[in-house]
Amino acid sequence: MACSKKNRIGKAIDWRERRAAIAAGALPLFLERPWSAVSVEDIAARLEISYWQVYYSFDGLEDIYRACVARLIEQVEDRIAAPPPPGPSVNRTIQDYVRHAADIVGSDAYQHLLFLRLRDEHTDPWIRTAYEGRIAEPLRAGLETAVAKAGERSELSIVLLHGMRERCLMMLEAALALPRLLQHGEFVDETFERTVATVAKEVFAATCTFDGFDQASAAA
Repeated sequence: MACSKKNRIGKAIDWRERRAAIAAGALPLFLERPWSAVSVEDIAARLEISYWQVYYSFDGLEDIYRACVARLIEQVEDRIAAPPPPGPSVNRTIQDYVRHAADIVGSDAYQHLLFLRLRDEHTDPWIRTAYEGRIAEPLRAGLETAVAKAGERSELSIVLLHGMRERCLMMLEAALALPRLLQHGEFVDETFERTVATVAKEVFAATCTFDGFDQASAAA
């Protein structure tokens, strides 16, 4: 009796692991066509598993699609959560952070997420909300934080001019993510360092400090 019970426990299904495996395997299908044009049979055939293994693991096709998107977001979030430490100068700190952001934007996970957002947000607006709240805004805020911390090391209060943090991300996406979507990956690889240098230079030019402003005004 004890052996029988042990065997049943040993065969218990790890649903979380199964869902993750199915979502990973189904992603290429959702990159090929919208989720509404993908069937459970398609996914089962691609993964070479039974229809029922897919069917009982999710609450429908949209649930599978959202699980795929969630995996991409989590992969990008993990990288966003590990920014480089402040450098010896404001300029170096900006260069390091821009390179960090560029590595993320140029990654496969970011490219796939951006593609799905651009293609599907008109029918699935939640994907834009997820992208903005969990990816784009943390990347923008990270740049501001990096600049502020670099200023603190120099005992200065440094800020970015309005709109620069949004422009930084837009420039990186235009130079690194969108060309990959257009199958120009070699061009991206060749111009990566130039892109980082150009964006970092523009960000640095958009920094300013108001330290000493009050004293100067009083003296005037």
